[in-house]
Amino acid sequence: MLDALALNLERRPDAPLYRQIYHGLAAEITGGAIKPGQRLPSTRDLAQALGVSRNTIMLAFEQLAAEGYLEGLSGSGTYVSRQPPAEIVEPSPPRINPAIRAAGSLDRSAEFGAGLAAEIGVSLAHAPETLRHMRRPVPFRSNFPALDAFPVQLWAKLAADLYRKLDASTANHLMGEGDPQGYLPLRAAIAEHVFLGRGIDCTAENVIIFAGAQQAVDLACRLLLMPGDKVVCEDPGYDGIYASAIATGGVPVPVPVDVDGLDIDAALARAPDARMTYVSPSKQFPLGMALSLERRHRLVEWAVRSDGWIIEDDYDSEFRYAGRPLPSLYGMDRAGRVIYLGTFSKTLFPALRLGFAIVPATLVEAFVSARTVVGRYSPILEQVLVARFMKEGHFASHVRKMRKLYAQRQDYLLEAVASRLGAYMTARPTDTGMEIVAELAPGMSALALAKAAAREGLEIMPLSLLSRSPEVNVDDHITLGFSPFTARQIDDGVERLRGVLAGLTARE
Repeated sequence: MLDALALNLERRPDAPLYRQIYHGLAAEITGGAIKPGQRLPSTRDLAQALGVSRNTIMLAFEQLAAEGYLEGLSGSGTYVSRQPPAEIVEPSPPRINPAIRAAGSLDRSAEFGAGLAAEIGVSLAHAPETLRHMRRPVPFRSNFPALDAFPVQLWAKLAADLYRKLDASTANHLMGEGDPQGYLPLRAAIAEHVFLGRGIDCTAENVIIFAGAQQAVDLACRLLLMPGDKVVCEDPGYDGIYASAIATGGVPVPVPVDVDGLDIDAALARAPDARMTYVSPSKQFPLGMALSLERRHRLVEWAVRSDGWIIEDDYDSEFRYAGRPLPSLYGMDRAGRVIYLGTFSKTLFPALRLGFAIVPATLVEAFVSARTVVGRYSPILEQVLVARFMKEGHFASHVRKMRKLYAQRQDYLLEAVASRLGAYMTARPTDTGMEIVAELAPGMSALALAKAAAREGLEIMPLSLLSRSPEVNVDDHITLGFSPFTARQIDDGVERLRGVLAGLTARE
């Protein structure tokens, strides 16, 4: 077996060894050279035979196991799965909106008529209020990182070093025009990050840098939707997908979520011919549950069967406090139907306005061409700084530090709510993310509470603002953010919120 696995490894920076081993073993399994049920050599023996570290072999094995190629038997070793995945399905050529494909233009009036163009313009002008106003990290703002714990001095040192070492040649590169796809070292660092953290096997060629994840959502809608195409959206869910779908002429179809995430049966019943599905599977926004493994498989199968697309928004996956995350949809997809989104606004700080999309090979050219029209490229210096921050290990260290800090702050908020606000609400912990969901006592209105709290300098998000269907009743649910707040700020916010709640109760 060791002779059979004598893979020819190339030691190149753009082809990590564990990824080469992963590809080599997957090819041997799908090609039939290694049979189902066959026992593989130990990671130690294989590492010695290939001249690599044991950790390199373990990374490749973990990815293969996550995708169903391998299975481990306790105390017995690692075996090829009895039913390993079939060969990768060759994706069909994507249908791209001809208004984009023809000339790289986003002016749709020539093709679809001035009336439709005017209608789309009106839709853009009526973007949701939740997207339009700038919000500050006052208690209990959701989805905001702990800027008080960000390594500002380290970031300033990296920036100072970058500027200090600028000469004529590097200045021409860093202060000139950028690559519409994004700074290559940053894209390579992102590919490495998602492989290790989310089991996504891609290269820098699949990564495209955007001015935040919302820009990637918007461009995906412009590229992949035609007027009248249906878009399955979580309800309650992210308002940005509704805004972009409508602005493109698409038809959002709200679908409820339950304890297992997006209700696939309801989605199939309401929009069997949907062109696109937007989903936040690692942590549903805003309710917080994860999409079950069974539903992940069904969703990917549906997209392949219907020639549809999935936008996988993995916005909070780095901050997981319990258990191992389920496989990403992109990692499960064998036919190139998933577009994966990530952002640095939550892991670093919002002012960066840097996000990224990982797209199938069939879509890269179309996305990069459209990116040249939509903003052309993201600021280069910020991309260089983030790339250095990641390459030198600071990003991974910062995420680990924040994960520990956020877990502590969540525990503190939960205890404060239970002990001082228990008569008004019940909060539940989250396994992932930066906010908790609380259910108000019977008869209390989340909207009324949010308005009263705003007058006291507090920010409460009523979930009804993120819901589109009358059947989805979240009028008594709110989110409470904890990530940017110290214990003192939480105490102060809880006391002020208790006063607001007491006043509302007295008036009723």
